[in-house]
Amino acid sequence: MNPVLKASGLSKRFGSLNAVCSLSLELYPGEVFGFLGPNGAGKSTTIRMLTGFLPPDQGKVFVEGLNPFGLDGAARRRMGIVPDHLNMYENLSALEFLEFCIQMHELDDSAYSRAERFLKELHLWERRHDWIGEYSHGMRQKLALISAILHRPAIVFLDEPFTGMDAISIIRTRDLLREMAGEGMCIFFSSHILEIVERLCDRVGILIEGQLGRTGTVHELLDGQKIASLEELFLKAV
Repeated sequence: MNPVLKASGLSKRFGSLNAVCSLSLELYPGEVFGFLGPNGAGKSTTIRMLTGFLPPDQGKVFVEGLNPFGLDGAARRRMGIVPDHLNMYENLSALEFLEFCIQMHELDDSAYSRAERFLKELHLWERRHDWIGEYSHGMRQKLALISAILHRPAIVFLDEPFTGMDAISIIRTRDLLREMAGEGMCIFFSSHILEIVERLCDRVGILIEGQLGRTGTVHELLDGQKIASLEELFLKAV
């Protein structure tokens, strides 16, 4: 199976700070990959390089063989992105915002049915005509996720997607992500909620001071460590 994303030797410096050091990674269709690390480890910098928003000092990254820094934007059209800081059109309703996304991606009419289904699954349907400016942070997170998967990207990047969500919303979002992975979408997400990572992810990687150590299933990472949970492994690593 060919990887959806292939990064090799990615490095980024900011002055004297080595934010990311020689990071290499391959991600595959239908895979849910959890990206862990303490604050300041370089997670957001890595995501910005993988998605084509920040050029690396060294190394290369390809999405389905395409360069995300290409001027034609072909690679970015194969991605969905929910950043850690959301900037949304507050004077649009949720429905208007998704209609805007559909038009921007030049999607066919089936996208409207998907938008309705996702809004209902994430309990936003009754608030679809409300302005986004009236939404809570958790509601905005769910709407941003819908906009990121609406065009059926090959890979979606989620930076702390569960922030501000209540327990029911987390469960419904988790189930939707697993459903999308089952349809072949690759899910890459960073989160501090280790329990969700442990239950949702097929593979996990931990970034420490800009360096990505061993990646693997939770079972593989715990094997031989004499510890019982991802939380213990994470605390030991940092």
